[in-house]
Order: sequence, then C-alpha cells, then structure tokens
Amino acid sequence: EILCNLFVHWWSEFFTDGWNYFDTIAVALSVTAFFVSDLPGFSLLRLVRVFRVLRLLKRLSWMRLIINSLVSSVIPVFNAFVVVVLITAIYAVLAVSLFRDRNSVLFGDFSRA
Repeated sequence: EILCNLFVHWWSEFFTDGWNYFDTIAVALSVTAFFVSDLPGFSLLRLVRVFRVLRLLKRLSWMRLIINSLVSSVIPVFNAFVVVVLITAIYAVLAVSLFRDRNSVLFGDFSRA
C-alpha cells in the first residue's frame, strides 16, 4: 500500500504529508518486529499497527482539526507545567530555609519539603 501510494504521488508529494511519514514508520516498525521476534520487548512494536487507524483522520477534516489543535497545545501545556514546577521548587527552598529548625523531619532537606 505504501509503495503504491509512493508511486502514485511520486516522491515529492508523498513526503510533504506528515501522515505518510507516520504510516511509513508504523509499517517499518511492524515489519521489523515481524522479522526480529526473538528480542524481548521488540514484539510490542507490532502494536504500532493499531495506530494506522489514525490515517482515517486524513479523510475527516473536522477530526483532523481537533487532533491538530491538541498536538499544537502540547508545548504550551508543557511550558505551564515547567513554570508550576519552578514555583513549587522555589517554595520548597523557602520552606527548607525557614522551617528546618522547627521540624527537621518534614523540612530537613529539599526533597522532603
């Protein structure tokens, strides 16, 4: 199927679509897992074939819009997570500095605070 798609769209059109990359990687991993079945844990890569169903999103424009929105929101959510971790770390350092003498069990070092 990939070879037919590659032949019909030629090289340039085939590799401009990100879904074709995903499909190629999924098929390559499942074929590799089929031939190299004696490595432990490598057979789990056959499960990547299940994700080929995501190719249907190429046909459904409203679903593709939702998926693209979710993917584009990953980096801003990660940035917010980093800010929350930094603020928590600052408060942990303050807690260790201020309350170490009062309760050394809870505030003895940074990891406990």
